[in-house]
Amino acid sequence: MLPPGKPNPFHPGYGEIPPVLAGRDRLKRNFRDRLKAANSGTPHPTAMALMGPRGCGKTALLKWVAKAARESNLPVVTMASENLSSVESIARGIARKFPKNLLERLSGVNLNVGPVGAGINLANSSRTAGAGELSSWLEALGGESGGVLLIDEAHNMPPEVGHVFYNAAQTVGGDHPLLLVIAGTPDLDSVLSRSGATFIERSRMERIGRLDREEARQALFEPFGKHIRFSDDAMEQVLDEAQNYPYFIQLWGQALWDVLARTRAHNPGMEVVNEARKNVNVQRLELYSRRMDELVNCGLLIPFAEMTWRLGEGGQPTSYDFQLSLNHIEPGVSLFEEQPESRQKLLHTGFIWQPSLGTWEYGIPSLASHVRGESVSLLLDTLKSRPESIIALAALDQCFGKPSDHLRELPRKKVTASIQEKLQASEVAPESMPGDPVAGFLAGKLLIEGDTPDRVSLAAPHLVRATVEEAIHRQLLPNPDPPARTDPEPPTTKSKPPSP
Repeated sequence: MLPPGKPNPFHPGYGEIPPVLAGRDRLKRNFRDRLKAANSGTPHPTAMALMGPRGCGKTALLKWVAKAARESNLPVVTMASENLSSVESIARGIARKFPKNLLERLSGVNLNVGPVGAGINLANSSRTAGAGELSSWLEALGGESGGVLLIDEAHNMPPEVGHVFYNAAQTVGGDHPLLLVIAGTPDLDSVLSRSGATFIERSRMERIGRLDREEARQALFEPFGKHIRFSDDAMEQVLDEAQNYPYFIQLWGQALWDVLARTRAHNPGMEVVNEARKNVNVQRLELYSRRMDELVNCGLLIPFAEMTWRLGEGGQPTSYDFQLSLNHIEPGVSLFEEQPESRQKLLHTGFIWQPSLGTWEYGIPSLASHVRGESVSLLLDTLKSRPESIIALAALDQCFGKPSDHLRELPRKKVTASIQEKLQASEVAPESMPGDPVAGFLAGKLLIEGDTPDRVSLAAPHLVRATVEEAIHRQLLPNPDPPARTDPEPPTTKSKPPSP
């Protein structure tokens, strides 16, 4: 039984240090070594960068570093996206959060920011902070006896700001024991590359993804203590559904704890799991809904939905699938040609990413399955306001034919005029088609422009085929292949009696 009155230690979604920070032992050792070096006054210009999808524990790791630094009596300043829009805002952020007990480090430093002390306020200064002033703040934080600067959501720092900041941090780190740790989504390396700073070549990039199964078991069940013994089938079922994803692990831990606190069970089994799953499913669907909204708002739903339909259930993406998606959102660019902004846009969602170089996976496990189903429903519901658009979609599907089961080739190109002609002549098309269905499909990213103005490609053949099949299932379209009759036809003549 859980200790009476003990609060639930699981806090999914808040970036808190989990009750058991499993699977990050190597990183924690590295951070302890760096903190020890900083505490001894040893300069170390190599910054640490944590990169990975949301929900994998980057913010929790930053908080762990902050806690370990304070335990080592090192000053800490933490900042996030609200402080990263300009060099001035970074300087303001450091000023506002500068530890009060270190204000003597500012003596002799001409920052011209108004009164020095608690409540240093660059916002009230008429002066704009420049690179030199930013460096002064970094030097003051590092001092001679070490300091730590932690930046979350570093992917939101504009490249031109990053160019100034990272070069300054690298220079200061060469002479002062300043430990810089930044964290961001999988586009962080693209953002750093676009900054043009040498920082990316000299920083240490760590990819923060899912745990392995034993690490997940440790993170999920150890916090319950030795007096709670889950049945083997309950443990394995929860681990299967958590999928080694840190956010799901915290969701399950929170839900299981709440059920056990209410039921006082000693040896929880599947009945506890089934009860906890109700809340887990609600929270998981909330997460999926937010990610779907993000894909829609960024104009990325169709490219990613096509990927999920092309790869099928259980299929994992590759670098080629990523490149096809780049080509989808930025048509006309040769495959594998440099596309920094599109690459950053795709990676920022964390929908797919590289947990290690050369290996790709979906950032949030099981989100792909949700996108598969919801994208078809969303597309079909959008088209339902104009039934002729559904018929045009079916005609488009017929124009290009059945997509390959493999589809590792580029989308097939067709002449726009021939598509228009086939749409009008299609057996499923009404006498009056929508004004310009090709233009509508181009705007919706189902079609993309080809290498010449008169050609287009069907960029989402699998999604289109799945949507047409769903429309037939909902009886919004006639079934082109109705099932054969199974009842016998009435005889036209009497059957002769069998021969004796």
